[in-house]
Amino acid sequence: MSPPIEGSSTTLASDLHAEWRRVALAAFALMAWVVFLYRDTLTAMVTIWSRYETFTHGFLVPPIVCWLVWRQRERIESEMPQPMMGSLLIVGFVSFLWLLGDLAGINALAQFSFLMLIVLAAYAMLGWRVLKTVLFPVAFLFFCVTYWEFLLPQLMEWTANFTVVALRISGVPVYREGLQFVIPSGNWSVVEACSGVRYLISSITVGTLFAYLNYRSTKRRVLFVIVSI
Repeated sequence: MSPPIEGSSTTLASDLHAEWRRVALAAFALMAWVVFLYRDTLTAMVTIWSRYETFTHGFLVPPIVCWLVWRQRERIESEMPQPMMGSLLIVGFVSFLWLLGDLAGINALAQFSFLMLIVLAAYAMLGWRVLKTVLFPVAFLFFCVTYWEFLLPQLMEWTANFTVVALRISGVPVYREGLQFVIPSGNWSVVEACSGVRYLISSITVGTLFAYLNYRSTKRRVLFVIVSI
């Protein structure tokens, strides 16, 4: 059995590094192009983050994602990029979803599709083996989407139900009509700030990140996120 040739190993490492440099530049260029094409959706997302306190966590998500990817840089560099041009078919479908969301005014769908197109751009240039090493950061990126609004009506309804039940148990007479209720001390109503959606978002976001960083078992991670809610 012949001994390993040191020069050959060095050449392979050099080739891998050169390939990574070429493909990484192409991937970043493609992702930048996607961001440029769909810049209106990005602007709308940032506007929502800045105007509504419920979604200000969106400003923190991209830096956290970049940090999580940076933590995996050694594993990423050990994988050989394998461009997947076949993913362009999926790009067409996701682009249609974006158009549907944009025309229908469904912000969550347009934003989700926009982020998915960025991910698909990376996947097209780097391949599945590379993307698999950063699967959690990629998934965490979707916390940017402002899709929590659909929970507001139900959470506000639950808050109103709980309030009325608690008042009646404590012996306080209450008359309820929708989210409005009347007690001897005056008229009250359940508003968005009472829904608990901010707490829910922060709990899930922070809990998911903490579970990923501190547990290896998927079962423990999921259990921790559930408990954190």
